Amino acid sequence: MNRTTRASFARYPRPLASADMTSPYVRVMSRLGEQAGVRVFRIFGRRLRAWAGPAAPRVDCRLLPQREVLALCADPALELVPSKVQAAYRRGDLCVGAFQDGELAGYCWFALSPAPHMDGAWLEFPEHVVYTYKSYVRPAFRGRGIAAALYGFADAHFVERGRTHAVLCVESHNRPSIAAARRSGFAEAGYAAYLVGARLRAWRSRAAAGYGLRFFVPVE
Repeated sequence: MNRTTRASFARYPRPLASADMTSPYVRVMSRLGEQAGVRVFRIFGRRLRAWAGPAAPRVDCRLLPQREVLALCADPALELVPSKVQAAYRRGDLCVGAFQDGELAGYCWFALSPAPHMDGAWLEFPEHVVYTYKSYVRPAFRGRGIAAALYGFADAHFVERGRTHAVLCVESHNRPSIAAARRSGFAEAGYAAYLVGARLRAWRSRAAAGYGLRFFVPVE
């Protein structure tokens, strides 16, 4: 990370550690990501449980087969792309859907091997970790504990496969996702950032490095 990027972060005293981030910070970080290729993330982690406990009231969670997720791509609100869905299943990723009264309330993806992130960057993590990514809850179902139900549903499945921890990587200005992570039992696990340019320049806090997380760009 170069001096200019560090200086831009220094203008905001410890914004990453604050749950009450202001609108100017949100605007600045959105612009840095879109125009300068600078992304700052908060990392959250938790230990997987052999028994996930009860889901939210009237919520039915289940693993979704590829054909069902491909059918959901027809709904633009869900932001699912057929080619990306197919690539995820080829990698061995899993998708969990949450339903209320038969209607899809939300979904969440889980990766067991390096997975694409943003801006062409990928995230690598150790074999004991499950990477939780691309979760979405329809607006009409938010505030009902859907995200927590999605995050915890497949814990027992991953424990059986030798995984011990789940990790979330959330942009530092995404307040709703940060709040959902905390409500779902995830704990602060450091910070990470990268700058996209001729080559990827990445930084991680000591805590995030302890989780073994690493951003990289695949060599073609």
